[in-house]
Amino acid sequence: MDKEELINGYIEGSLSESQLEEVTHLLNTDSEFASDLKFEEELKISLKIEERQELKDMFATLNTKKEFKKGKLILMRPWLAAASIALVVGLTSWFFFFNNSSANLNELYISNFSPYENVVHPIERGNQIEDLMTRAFTAYEDEDYTKALELFKELNVKNNDSYIDFYEAIILMQLNRHEESVALLNNYIQQNGELKDRAHWYLALTYLKLDDVAKSKVELQKLITLGSFKLSAAQELLVALE
Repeated sequence: MDKEELINGYIEGSLSESQLEEVTHLLNTDSEFASDLKFEEELKISLKIEERQELKDMFATLNTKKEFKKGKLILMRPWLAAASIALVVGLTSWFFFFNNSSANLNELYISNFSPYENVVHPIERGNQIEDLMTRAFTAYEDEDYTKALELFKELNVKNNDSYIDFYEAIILMQLNRHEESVALLNNYIQQNGELKDRAHWYLALTYLKLDDVAKSKVELQKLITLGSFKLSAAQELLVALE
């Protein structure tokens, strides 16, 4: 495969093991290849971020002739061309179902949800002495959410710190047990925990997953009023729900 095909295959995730080894070699030896690959990855990420914001006014603003590199003509990659065609073909049906359909609410949830980082108990890997809190947050960071839930419940009984409700609620969201996360997040907010603004964001997403748009909007408004965490994301999500 030539370099262009290698980049396309890497972005699409279709390379064989030997081809991936070739990509690794080129990244270490060919600065232009590394630069082109980095550009394509950033472009793909950028498209994902911007796509949802642009869909509502796509009919008026669609413009496929963007200048991606100053002074250099970039031919549209095959994956980008295919994505553009698919987007245009599916736009009409997507627009028809945009107003708060369950499918769209789930898409909004997926695009906005990610578990909150461990800011309470940083983990030192390789530490032989592991207390309950360390084991709980290690499972959380390792995305072993079933184990993490068990350990956080035990931690809640023994420690009962308010932040435990916050992280346990996120674990429940990851396990698709959103009804249970509502009470924990509300409890944490009522206790005025240090991560209260974060809790409003996750509570808004929880209500979104439960198709309760009205309550989701209320939480987003509260978060916007606080004016700190996820301000832009909350404003954009609120607009999408109108």
